Amino acid sequence: MIVRSWRPRDAEAVHRICVATGDGGEPVHHILREPDLVAHVFADPYLLLHPELAFVVEGRGTVLGYVVAALHTEEFYARWQLEWAPRFAASHPSSRVVDGRDADSQLRAFLHRPRLMLPAQLDRFPSHLHINLVAGVRGQGMGKRLMQAVFQQLARAGSPGVQLGVNPSNTRAQAFYQRIGMVRLPSDTRLEVRYGTPLNG
Repeated sequence: MIVRSWRPRDAEAVHRICVATGDGGEPVHHILREPDLVAHVFADPYLLLHPELAFVVEGRGTVLGYVVAALHTEEFYARWQLEWAPRFAASHPSSRVVDGRDADSQLRAFLHRPRLMLPAQLDRFPSHLHINLVAGVRGQGMGKRLMQAVFQQLARAGSPGVQLGVNPSNTRAQAFYQRIGMVRLPSDTRLEVRYGTPLNG
């Protein structure tokens, strides 16, 4: 298996892996009426807006995992609002009232109003990322290699730090982030746990 930069022909595979692993490493079909929404929010826009910060794991010609990132979260969400959200105005309109108990409703809101996802501590960790691997690849060091690749790329671009969010119940992922040196950040929500790591020094 190898880690390499993302290529346009990988887009479908990245989308599919996001849907297949978006619920703490498991498929999202049992929690979403429209499973593709999770990829429309947490994978696809990164490939459009920051393709240079996307890397994949490939084995025998098949994409088995990926990492995507945004260099400046606030700027990224501003571009998202202008360049990504309008694509879904007709097919996935956002309701003015968001049902916090309904995952589809929340993702539709994020799709059109990405600033709802804006995290704290952007002064220290202005970048953010998402990583997913299919089950058969986990525990083989490929997640670490993906993270190292995107960390290096973000550092070269001048980012002082990167952060990510994870479901509190996903203890396996949290243990992985701790093993690669990320630290848990304060959070004002019980819906996710955030981890960050400094770059450039």
